[in-house]
Amino acid sequence: MKKRQLALSLGAIVGGTFLYQASAEASASTVQVKAGDTLWSLSTKYHTTVDALKSVNKLSSNTIHIGQTLSIPSASTSQPSNKEEKPSAPATGSTYKVQSGDTLWKVATRFNMSVEELKRLNALSSNIIYINQTLKVNGSNSAPTPTTSKPAETPSKDANGTYKVQRGDSLSKIASTFHISVSELKQINGLTSNTIYVNQQLKISKSSQTTTPTTTTTTTSTSTPSTSNGKLNVSQMISDAKRYIGVPYKWGGTTPSGFDCSGFIYYVTKQQISTTRYTTAGYWSVSTPVSNPQPGDLVFFNTYSSGPTHMGIYLGNRQFIHAGSSTGVTIASLDNSYWSKRYLGAKRFSK
Repeated sequence: MKKRQLALSLGAIVGGTFLYQASAEASASTVQVKAGDTLWSLSTKYHTTVDALKSVNKLSSNTIHIGQTLSIPSASTSQPSNKEEKPSAPATGSTYKVQSGDTLWKVATRFNMSVEELKRLNALSSNIIYINQTLKVNGSNSAPTPTTSKPAETPSKDANGTYKVQRGDSLSKIASTFHISVSELKQINGLTSNTIYVNQQLKISKSSQTTTPTTTTTTTSTSTPSTSNGKLNVSQMISDAKRYIGVPYKWGGTTPSGFDCSGFIYYVTKQQISTTRYTTAGYWSVSTPVSNPQPGDLVFFNTYSSGPTHMGIYLGNRQFIHAGSSTGVTIASLDNSYWSKRYLGAKRFSK
């Protein structure tokens, strides 16, 4: 009799365990909002987008409240993992299959490319990619498998101030290594595009040529103004900003691993001057209003509460570059229906 009771008890425990697991699996497609949660943090945690969350839950704004139950889009019902996925090797020597959590910027970094090169090679018109999408990663069939376990050996310039281009190099990578901007590197070497080739000799410092002035603030450019915006050189500011197109959004982020809107401005400006880490409202307060924005000026928007809550750098021709919560660093238009309704004005930052 005791054996039978023990067997029944064990059966109940095992059955309860299976029921619990089944219940947990059934509830994996919903989540209950906790203190500190935002649509963006939940979209990141469950590998989806803010727009997808809003769509599946029929939300008309980004506002959510504690205790609210949200449905997770079906493509992301699996439980999130804190373990970083190791990128798989390309299917061939020149392609790569997109993994969960990938962005164009991450893929470009793994293969020593710029985001612009990756988009051009794959004929992409936006920064959106999807899991299992196959991307071309370079023009060769013998590309090495990317690795993040061992840092690349730091290249060096020779006694004449020149550098020989290595396999996998790009202008942005070389410029970053030698602490100059892409526009400076192109001007020093008389380049009209971002194309370079293996074994090409590049001048790294202006002292290695005799025809270019040594004053960095007088650099000329046919595409952006060469004058200085207060203490900031506008050409360098815009060139530096464009280097990070595709970098993902990160709340409070101030490094190329992730930016928020004001953190992006802070990082770009501190490449030239010593400056304070302001919030968007802080930049608005310390900057000077301008009625007709020029390249390098800051543009401000009201996105979710009263006053300035978002910002970017004006590029000219009604275009601006910014770190958007759903796009990462990207270029947008002031005439876009979303931004035009929220535009507050432009100001000039010179501190």
